[in-house]
Order: sequence, then C-alpha cells, then structure tokens
Amino acid sequence: MSDSEYSVTYVRENNTAGLTCPHCGQWRLISADLFRGDKHKLKVKCTCNKVFKVLLEFRRKVRKKTHLRGTYLNHSQKGTKSDALILDVSVIGLTFSSLYIPSLKVEDILRIEFTLDDMQQNEVLRDVVVRNVWQKRVGCEYLAPGRSCEGPLGFYVMS
Repeated sequence: MSDSEYSVTYVRENNTAGLTCPHCGQWRLISADLFRGDKHKLKVKCTCNKVFKVLLEFRRKVRKKTHLRGTYLNHSQKGTKSDALILDVSVIGLTFSSLYIPSLKVEDILRIEFTLDDMQQNEVLRDVVVRNVWQKRVGCEYLAPGRSCEGPLGFYVMS
C-alpha cells in the first residue's frame, strides 16, 4: 500500500489529531497516544460506513519535499567538501543524501549551500549539525533555527 493512498494528518502538541472523512466531510478528534512510536498508518471507519486511510505525522514542523542540488563542507572533518542532494527542508532542519555519507557522524558541523527552485533562485547558506545518519540520508538541524525561518527559506518552506 503506497503512502499516496493516505491523507496526512498532523498530530497537535496536545497529542490529538483531527480526522475528516473525505466522503461525507464529518470531522472528529482522536487521541494519538496509542500510536506514538508505533504504526502511524490507520484505516478509519466513519459513521457514514465509508473507510478511509490516514497517515499520522508526529513531526514538530512541516517538511517540504525537494530535489535540490547543493554542496556541504564538513567543519568537523578538516573541511571535507562534497556534493549533496537536498531531499526536504523545514524551518528547523533539512535532510540530504550524498555519496560520502559513511564518513559523516552525528554531531558533525556542516556548512550546507544550495539554490532554491523558486522564481528568484535564492541561494541558501546554513550551518547545520548532523542529528541522524541512516542508509543514504542525513538529517540535520540548523544551528540558528530562529534565523532559518526568516527570509527566502522560511517563505519557501511555507509556500
């Protein structure tokens, strides 16, 4: 079953999620306590007897999927430079892939540079800390997250 069959519902800070039936429009609030750290894909049966699929998203901030070319400079490993493919961005961090992921470690400090695919082709230059390294992906958090949601990057993520 592909994720495209599911509608995404974001879990709120109070650990609840609002579900809307795509067939009749009826809305209800559920507790997400039972689903945290477990399977996030649900089949929901509405009072109209129709079944719909929901993907519960526990992320703190929305991520925008991208396919942007960039580079990173690893300050933690003697300034090693490499190409990167930015897979998603948010106002608190980003995920990228690279051929040289095995050399990256959690807590490495990187300077990442890429160009947005917006009309202005805005260039982004951010210092990040590596938070996760898995398979061919690296999850990073901006070192100055408050600054990252300002200007072109913040506008890009929210658009």
